[in-house]
Amino acid sequence: MSARSLAVEKLWARYDEADVLRDLDLVIPPGRITVIVGANACGKSTLLRAMSRLLAPQRGQVLLDGKSIHRTPPRQLAQVLGLLPQSPIAPEGMTVADLVSRGRHPHQNLFSRWTRKDDEAVEGALAATRITELAERPIDELSGGQRQRVWIAMALAQQTGILLLDEPTTFLDVRHQVEVLDLLVDLNHSRRTTIVMVLHDLNLAARYADHLVAVADGRVHAAGRPQDVLTSDTIRQVFGVESRVITDPTSGRPIMIPLGRHRILDANVDKSAVEETCP
Repeated sequence: MSARSLAVEKLWARYDEADVLRDLDLVIPPGRITVIVGANACGKSTLLRAMSRLLAPQRGQVLLDGKSIHRTPPRQLAQVLGLLPQSPIAPEGMTVADLVSRGRHPHQNLFSRWTRKDDEAVEGALAATRITELAERPIDELSGGQRQRVWIAMALAQQTGILLLDEPTTFLDVRHQVEVLDLLVDLNHSRRTTIVMVLHDLNLAARYADHLVAVADGRVHAAGRPQDVLTSDTIRQVFGVESRVITDPTSGRPIMIPLGRHRILDANVDKSAVEETCP
């Protein structure tokens, strides 16, 4: 199956009467993992909402496989493109299995029945996110981390060619953050799903992205390989933070170390020991 493509051209979008995205251009590499980073209120979530057609642009367009998403019927779009927004809310009393099953709704119509394929999609999503044992539990009774995994499972059950995720690791501890991101890599590798997600953690973003996008003031400041985008200059210009960028000896990807006013290496410390781990 060929990977689906997504692109943004000359996009202007507003939120609360203010221009948030300004003449933004962005090409999402098909079949790859793109991670969007940037300071708070720079337009990351607005960009995802515009790419999913939840937010109508003032000007410009979003192209899905070369065609405007605004010319695609809603059900057809939902079969191709899925979105996990920030802090979604489930109906009161709904169970985990019921919510995950909603991911199959775009594939249903008045004349179709629930099939074994739908069951397999839901079962696979529950297993992949390790929440099978929670299937009959009401979502209201779950922890924040468990709820987040349920929403991710619903997005997986939708089985779209493009998946947009706004902060999918919210509420998760380090172990579950890594598990979720590893799961998305597996999905990308096995199905060639085009994945676009917003992350706050720059080091996780650099480690898991094939394509890293830094957004500032409503525009793309830099885009490309993590090694080329996550630099001290970019971090200073996008986040206003002085930093040192080193190479992760495990992944070969860049790691950002912020330089605050405190905990700077003491002059009496043996610097050679530090330099051995910071090439």
